[in-house]
Amino acid sequence: MGFGIYIKSGKNKDGRSPLFIKITSQEKVFKKNIGLLIKKEDWNARTYQVKKQSVGAAQINRKLNAFISKAKEGWVLFESGAYEWEELCARMSGGDSKADVMGFIEDVFKPKMKLTSFNSYKYSLLAFMKVLGLKSLSFNDLNFSKIDKAVGLWKRNNLSGSSIETYLKHIGVIVNEAYERKLIGEPFKKKAKWRVKKTDNIIETATSAELLKNVKNVKDIYDYQTFAFWLLMFSMRGLYPRDFDQMHQHEQIIDCETESKRYVKHRRSKTGELMNILISCKPLDELFNALKASIHYTHSGNPKAYPSEWRFLQFFEYEEKDHRNVWDVYTKRSRKVVGFPFKVARKTFETYALKLNVSTEIRYRLLGHQDRTIKKHYQNWEWEDMIDLVDEAHQKVIEEFEVVKIWNALRKQAYLKKLPPILFNKVIPIEI
Repeated sequence: MGFGIYIKSGKNKDGRSPLFIKITSQEKVFKKNIGLLIKKEDWNARTYQVKKQSVGAAQINRKLNAFISKAKEGWVLFESGAYEWEELCARMSGGDSKADVMGFIEDVFKPKMKLTSFNSYKYSLLAFMKVLGLKSLSFNDLNFSKIDKAVGLWKRNNLSGSSIETYLKHIGVIVNEAYERKLIGEPFKKKAKWRVKKTDNIIETATSAELLKNVKNVKDIYDYQTFAFWLLMFSMRGLYPRDFDQMHQHEQIIDCETESKRYVKHRRSKTGELMNILISCKPLDELFNALKASIHYTHSGNPKAYPSEWRFLQFFEYEEKDHRNVWDVYTKRSRKVVGFPFKVARKTFETYALKLNVSTEIRYRLLGHQDRTIKKHYQNWEWEDMIDLVDEAHQKVIEEFEVVKIWNALRKQAYLKKLPPILFNKVIPIEI
């Protein structure tokens, strides 16, 4: 991939030439006039700057630096997989946010949303562009005809009903916001024919037999980490990557000396519900320790991606905007290596709890669901007997899914593939 800014041949009447940006990726090429005119003798092609002695150099260089900063950020996001090619080109174009939907949501939605929520809106637009083959997105594209066509294509491609509903919800919010600002002529109206039958929403779950079979897919250290993360998400009662990011020094680790139990007191990222998660049950301690050692092996050279202290249960340390970039390598591998995406770990945990006839009250507590009626029923939500019931159900689900057996099979596969010995014999303890 290549990225650069160059001065185009040819001059206007005052002897100045336009500056262009050029990006190449395999066979794809993007060129764009960035709207600045300079004289060739004033241009430093090595630094992408106008020479200091040139007239108006300071002002031009400020504009250049702002553009280059935005362009480089887009380039990095594209290389990491966070941007599609079309979105990268739209970003580099620097279009007017009044006409460019991506620019509009950057200006209007991003400042008032959590990054995870904003990204969901952005990915819905990218899905819309992709299914219609659009290279850029204006508000003229968000009309009934094109939305109707997109829904038809999504259904034809067997996209899940829940995904279609999410895309339409996000597009509707964007359209209505643009309508309020008089950037679009009509508000969003959801059509009856866009509804998806409930039977289209098939909940995907995994079985222990499938995971035992898929252990053979582990070929390298990143495959190993991906598989171990999936197991850990399941064993931690269906947590998501965002939850692990938040297991930092603000989390409380509680030791129950009388029963040799250890808990992590964690508020679930999605609902804010408090969860006292038992982490002293097998094989949670080993999973944490092995993953910590593994991440240290692969990421210790990147201070933004690796926590500076061992004692906390957080695996990575970075700014919120980098969350998807860091986890993207694992998310992409999960379907290929484990056979199931990370989110299926949570659905699988819930399914196995149902299989074991765990009551609704305990299941909600296990999964960190938000249910005020249950909380009213149990006036003291931290009631000791309730915690014991949750711990018992937690361990039964782990045993029923044969997590220990799968974990041992994964360690054996790491050994057979001659992965670094730290993965299966040398375990660095977590200091509490």
